Amino acid sequence: MSKKIFTIAILLYITVVAVVCTRKTGPSEGISILHPFPDALFPPEFPAPLFQWFNETREKTTYEVSLFTDDEKYKISETTDKLKWYPDEAKWDSLKLLSNFKDVYFSVKRVGSENPATVAFKLSTDTVNAPVLYRQMPIPFLVAEKRLDSMSFKLVDFGSKNPPHVAMKGFPVCGNCHSLTAGGEKIGLDLDAGLRDKGGYFVSKIEDTITFDLGSYTSWSKLENRRTFGLFSKLSPDGRYVVTTVKDRVVIKNFNMPPAENIKYSQLFFPVNGHLAIYDRQTNTLKELPGANLEEYVQSNAIWTPDGESIIFCRAKAEPRNSMEMNEIDIQDEDILQEYVDRKRTVKFDLYKIPFNNGEGGTAVPIEGASHNGMSNYFPAISPDGKWIIYCQAEHFMLLMPDSRLYIVPAEGGKARKLACNFNSMNSWHAWSPNSKWMVFVSKIYGAHTDMFLTHIDEKGNSSIPVLVDKARSPYRVVNYPEFVNRKPGDTFVMNYDFVELEHINKAVKRGDWEEAKELYYRLEEQQTYYFKEDYRDLNTLLTKMGMTEEAEKYKKLAEETVDAEVFNN
Repeated sequence: MSKKIFTIAILLYITVVAVVCTRKTGPSEGISILHPFPDALFPPEFPAPLFQWFNETREKTTYEVSLFTDDEKYKISETTDKLKWYPDEAKWDSLKLLSNFKDVYFSVKRVGSENPATVAFKLSTDTVNAPVLYRQMPIPFLVAEKRLDSMSFKLVDFGSKNPPHVAMKGFPVCGNCHSLTAGGEKIGLDLDAGLRDKGGYFVSKIEDTITFDLGSYTSWSKLENRRTFGLFSKLSPDGRYVVTTVKDRVVIKNFNMPPAENIKYSQLFFPVNGHLAIYDRQTNTLKELPGANLEEYVQSNAIWTPDGESIIFCRAKAEPRNSMEMNEIDIQDEDILQEYVDRKRTVKFDLYKIPFNNGEGGTAVPIEGASHNGMSNYFPAISPDGKWIIYCQAEHFMLLMPDSRLYIVPAEGGKARKLACNFNSMNSWHAWSPNSKWMVFVSKIYGAHTDMFLTHIDEKGNSSIPVLVDKARSPYRVVNYPEFVNRKPGDTFVMNYDFVELEHINKAVKRGDWEEAKELYYRLEEQQTYYFKEDYRDLNTLLTKMGMTEEAEKYKKLAEETVDAEVFNN
């Protein structure tokens, strides 16, 4: 996207935010405050936040900014020629202390003007008290897929003045959903390990350095003896089990540029087939969950209740498939795919609940208020105290829906309510804090590059006006998959991926390091991952360069016998 088009798009988004989110106390001569939002509620540990505004005249000028308490006994005033400002940390700390949890006001005006734009906000008495692990990546998805090394996982501590901690940088393979045990002892992470194994999954103990290697690796494809995504896998609260999706098939469409909207929403992705299955990490067995493994439905996007006794998941009518299509992991029929893109064919998910029953399942029942309402209901997230479910609602599908809004319903079902924290451009990827007081989510309210926000949830299930987590921003990167880690806010860790990929061998060959290349090849063989035609061809080429002619010939024959993107059943 050209710089000119990007600038115009940003200005349009800013104008929308200014109209929707700003409340003025009087004439402000074209100045609109973009952050904080009126009546926003900040966590008490928040460091000096971003204060940002927009000048509709776009003229260069100097501004007077002020922060003051409700009784005006404490006031911070400065001048700036920028459109954003951060208060001094020591002064901000004093302001928080002296505000006594009452209204705090921010005002901005041109120097010499008598007409400031003003907003009021408060500080909560409830702390967040836990960090969030999230993924950061470029968009559109076509760019991200070609530049996996530009992705990263980061930990943000909401009470720290420091930038987020980089937990993992430079993905060798695509990394997606992650989940954690209730006490923050273990992490499960979806990484496309091995040779294009979309079913690769790792579970590891959380410590200073987490290593994802053969010892922590599971392959849903391998356990199923067929190609599968293993979508939306979630660790049980105690870490023994993983609920995942098997026999899944998805609609996936990456959009090219232009138009600009294809940058903001650059991928259509959701399951149209799938059964729920339970993986027992003690016995190393994967078994479908009776009652949530019906072929006439797509059953996916499951979570555990805090007690580990039940599973909440998304269900909809499945896309019919014949025996020849059972090994497909994505819709191959271009006509059907285009019908989904054009919304001529649709999927509307409902939230269901099923007993875990030690993996024996039972009868799945719809959750009242989050099912059969003419909308698509997805991404359930239950509060750690077991009281509330917050979920996304949109007209169609799931993931990256522009009209996605956050709703809350009692965990046992009941009347659903739209949360006050919603913006007018996608609200999604939400997660509860361990103390059930806060929710993190993302939105595209400020533009194409998704931002992270925090909102407070009170005892009655009401959400506060959210605050932007400005330090989670990175130029031309989106934030997604935020998950709370139930550990002390200052705790950090590093995640290392120690799995051999073809690219590792290729780099050794390019360096002429034949011994390392051979060692990597033998490790690759030890992993016993699934190979596809493309991989056999690449291995034949590399092994030929390495002088391993006998092994190269083996892979040449396998490539000739194999169709593209099919699993080899050993």
